[in-house]
Amino acid sequence: MTSLLLNDATLLDCTGADPRPYVSVLVEDGRVSRIGDAGSIAAPTDAQTVDCAGRTLMPGLTDAHVHFGAVDTGAAEPAEQQSHVSYVLNVADNIRIALDEGFTTVRDAGGLDPAYAVAVATGQIVGPRILPSGSFLTITGGHGDHRSPWTDQAEHSIPGLVAHSEIVDGADEVRRAARTQLRRGATQVKLMVSGGVMSPNDPLESIQFSVPEIRAAVEEAHAFGKYVMAHAHTAASIQNGLEAGVRSFEHGSMLDEEKAKRIAQQDAFMVPTTVILELLLRWEGMPEFSRQKAELVLGQTADSVRMARAAGAKIGSGSDLLGPRQRRRGAEIVTKAKLLGAMDAILSATHVNAELFRMEDRIGTVEIGKDADLILVDGQPLDDVGVLVDARNFPLVVRGGVVVKDAL
Repeated sequence: MTSLLLNDATLLDCTGADPRPYVSVLVEDGRVSRIGDAGSIAAPTDAQTVDCAGRTLMPGLTDAHVHFGAVDTGAAEPAEQQSHVSYVLNVADNIRIALDEGFTTVRDAGGLDPAYAVAVATGQIVGPRILPSGSFLTITGGHGDHRSPWTDQAEHSIPGLVAHSEIVDGADEVRRAARTQLRRGATQVKLMVSGGVMSPNDPLESIQFSVPEIRAAVEEAHAFGKYVMAHAHTAASIQNGLEAGVRSFEHGSMLDEEKAKRIAQQDAFMVPTTVILELLLRWEGMPEFSRQKAELVLGQTADSVRMARAAGAKIGSGSDLLGPRQRRRGAEIVTKAKLLGAMDAILSATHVNAELFRMEDRIGTVEIGKDADLILVDGQPLDDVGVLVDARNFPLVVRGGVVVKDAL
């Protein structure tokens, strides 16, 4: 692996410090080895040297709630339905787009077979590091149970290709399903513990999975040194998750002050997903039942985020984008900046997510000894966070010390 010297950058290291101009960063063996004033670091003989010309250098962005595998367009005509080949190509396309937009690590929030994470790790697909969840775990009739009321036939996963929902009832079934996802390579287990916006059969306020059922998944994840992330819109569903030991609450859009304080006290995380609601409400094909639920959620999300922040809860960043050709992932950071300010929104997508992923010793900040997951940005994100939305504003992307995008 060749060395890389990045000269004359404005460093936004995402430790919370102000940007620092005229900085050079040396990368050796895939890690940041030196940080100094511009021109103060001599380039090793084998080094690739990049003139950053004052652009912003910062850690690679991360997304804690991706659905690369959710590429179904909902086409009704058989001629428009996807083959398995089309499915794989669409998933690979989503993976490549995320890296092109400056995301160097992402956490799958369910529905992506862990084989895709392996394909990225082995270089078969160029993309961000993927932390896969495998199949969602859902109850009969819950969010993730896509069956119509008139059939009992569920879609089955194809290990190594497609991860469909696992419909499980009772602690023993949950335990078996969690063990199966861990066996297949999941880095965390995903449960649906409340109703969802896009599911037709369950009210948003429905409580899905009992505390003993959730605890069964938590116990199995802990046995493997991993954790549970839970789709949870409502305070009541979050209450059950907290009692069972859930570590990561997705959405949290109908929170109350008591649950916000408990999330902070239990050292758990909340991952609001804001931009997807705006996108769904602009979708002309959105079913009316989903539109009503999305409007309800959107109306309370801002207050929930502010509540969580006031309570001292750790707030991560996740986009929840759906469909093929998932673009403008950084728009989630822009919507969060309206609630948290630019710095905290950026930290949620770097430093905080790194802690959520249990990778804070490797990623999330630009510091000596950390993995060289780095992006060069045209513009200053603290002045205009919108520069993090357009892939054209990322002329250089480095993952693990390797230049994976160079448009300079």
